[in-house]
Amino acid sequence: MTLFGRMQVSEKITMNLLLFLLAAVWVIPLIDLVLYSFEGAGWENYQAVLSLDLFPHFLINSFIVSVSVVVLLLIVVALAAFGFSKLRFPGDSSVFAICLIGLMIPPVAMLVPLFQTVKSFHWMNTYMSLIGPEVAMCIPFSLLLARNSFDEVPSELMEAAEIDGSSVWGRFIHVMLPLSIPVLSTIGILAFLNSWNQYVLPLVFISKETMLTVTMAPKFFIKEYTSDYHKVFAALVLITIPVVILYIFGQKYMQRGLTSGAIK
Repeated sequence: MTLFGRMQVSEKITMNLLLFLLAAVWVIPLIDLVLYSFEGAGWENYQAVLSLDLFPHFLINSFIVSVSVVVLLLIVVALAAFGFSKLRFPGDSSVFAICLIGLMIPPVAMLVPLFQTVKSFHWMNTYMSLIGPEVAMCIPFSLLLARNSFDEVPSELMEAAEIDGSSVWGRFIHVMLPLSIPVLSTIGILAFLNSWNQYVLPLVFISKETMLTVTMAPKFFIKEYTSDYHKVFAALVLITIPVVILYIFGQKYMQRGLTSGAIK
């Protein structure tokens, strides 16, 4: 083997070791979480959590909020990205730059104005108190991804559809949307994961127990079981399962969507 070949093999081994270490950083805490949830009463820890009357409410609330966020976000981002990418109007670059300002603002810094807005709309203890702010905070990054992906679609396709008599809506629905499925899938998966794992918004805007989401379940279970943290960890495992399943089946689309627009 030549010197160059040995260097390539050494680089691959080093990279694999680094990836293994990074994976261990994430996997070991998850293993500890699962093992600790079985200590004490074993499977009865999970049965105790599932037997609580409010646990189905937590799951349903999180599912409703997360799905609503995904649907609204995809509608808004797809239309906005199409407009910024394929339509030209005065000040389009300035408006796009203003939309991206949200990437520089920490979500915690917006809590006070969000609280005032939600309160003025009488959304406290409702689904809209979680859906509206979550959609607004996801728009900047999602719009950036979608616009970069839409820019990859050749303008010749849009011009050909226009020559064939297709309207703007027709070009958007029949040309752009089918070609943008990977990036929209990525945006949807990321939005679902972010919404499902959201903790700050339910903590601030929700006080009714029947309206709590799964991220607030451990806090409720700590109050319910006092010092029995094995059941609390069992609850953490249960609320993590949907996220893990979604990521396992959606990671292919996430990789394709995140890399779209990177190569011109």
